[in-house]
Amino acid sequence: MSAVLYSDALGAARPSDSKKPQVRSISRGWTALLIVGDLLMFLVASLAATQFVQAHWNAGVNVEHVEIATAIYASMWLAIFWRLGLYLRSFALSVRDEFYFTFAALCIGAAPLFILFSIVPSISTSRVTLLLSMVFSIGTVGVFRSTAHRVHDYTSRAGRRLVVVGSPERIDDVVEELCHSGNFRVYWLAVRDLDNAFRNQPVRCAEHAHRLDWFRQALIWRADRILFTECPPPDAMPHLLAAAGQHGMSLAIAPPRIRAHAYSVSIDTAGNQVLIVPQQLRACRPAARLFKRMFDLVLGCVALLLLAPAMLAVTLLLLTFDRSGPILYRQVRLGRNGKPFNILKFRTMRVDAEANGAQFAVKGDPRVTKLGRLLRRTSLDELPQIFNVLRNDMSIVGPRPERPVFVEEFRRKFKHYDERHLVKPGITGWSQVNMRRVLQSDDVAEKLKHDLFYVENWSPFLDLSVITKTALEFLFHRAA
Repeated sequence: MSAVLYSDALGAARPSDSKKPQVRSISRGWTALLIVGDLLMFLVASLAATQFVQAHWNAGVNVEHVEIATAIYASMWLAIFWRLGLYLRSFALSVRDEFYFTFAALCIGAAPLFILFSIVPSISTSRVTLLLSMVFSIGTVGVFRSTAHRVHDYTSRAGRRLVVVGSPERIDDVVEELCHSGNFRVYWLAVRDLDNAFRNQPVRCAEHAHRLDWFRQALIWRADRILFTECPPPDAMPHLLAAAGQHGMSLAIAPPRIRAHAYSVSIDTAGNQVLIVPQQLRACRPAARLFKRMFDLVLGCVALLLLAPAMLAVTLLLLTFDRSGPILYRQVRLGRNGKPFNILKFRTMRVDAEANGAQFAVKGDPRVTKLGRLLRRTSLDELPQIFNVLRNDMSIVGPRPERPVFVEEFRRKFKHYDERHLVKPGITGWSQVNMRRVLQSDDVAEKLKHDLFYVENWSPFLDLSVITKTALEFLFHRAA
């Protein structure tokens, strides 16, 4: 079997030149390390909390209760971490993100633990001990996971070696998509007609694979994985798997026309026929939409009660220092499925700010009033959008809604732009917490990648993580 050999060291030349966020899969070894490390950190936090309560409250603590409570405490939180997927993948883009995600996961686990220990007090020490255990766990587990995050990034810097086998035209498409993820070193092995090549040189046992030019070249390059742009013959696949397994390589099929976008795929079988079944993304399914709506209503009502004094204070400030226009600013934005709605904000610009037409806000924008700068710096101007959430125009978390005039422009530039409208827009979101607040037109492509990442990977935990990060960095927003 003849093959045209190419080598393109993408990993060395530009390991992460695309800023598209990635879900990082966690290997079995790292999963085991994280489980053991988290378990030890939970135990340390629980014992430290017990010692702290004994030392400062002079409370006698039953040793047996401590052992039982610690075992339940650690086991339940490990189970919650596993259920949230923290041992299978990572959304963390930085070491600091690991603290945010750890905090969010611990908050999720706190309620069932308090309920359990309240129902069965015989297995509990005290609520103070449990609360302190959670606080200490934020430090111990957060530090451990942040350290593991940094070590993992350092050890994986060289990246994996991938060999792409198939027709030259399809290889180009596959390699282009692989460029969206860093830490890959990609080699091209172009085979003009893969089916004909296997007919001319059939593979009927593992040893036959070693006769193939591209397989031998993959061994020379010490490849970790071989990607096929077309599926090899079914009768050859078991022998190829056996031969690859002998050298620690894995096989995968990368059909160029099936890419990670606004749908997911699963594998099914009908008789002997393998089916690739496209499905709606989880964020677009009725159950997810119902969950998000209930979540938005509960959190929106709580936020309205807690933030009502702040909203009243802003209203009084605007009435006192800026009477040139209305308190609330209404602007047409596009929501889910491109449906227009009026977004509400406290006015931060002059009344004639858009006398010359719609334009992007810029850093140090002269149209912003003095009071408006303060409101933008603290994000207080966004608070009226709670009413948009309660009216079902927006969600707490989601892509930021854009104006129709800009949407039309972005649709022409980016073919997948409308996919961000599959979900309701949000007050905060994945792009907002990972990018600066004031964006230029050149940032739209990167912002779209973050928005599509959120749509494609939505989960309740991802929403809670975004809310946690937003809350903890509320006073440190980059302002207009």
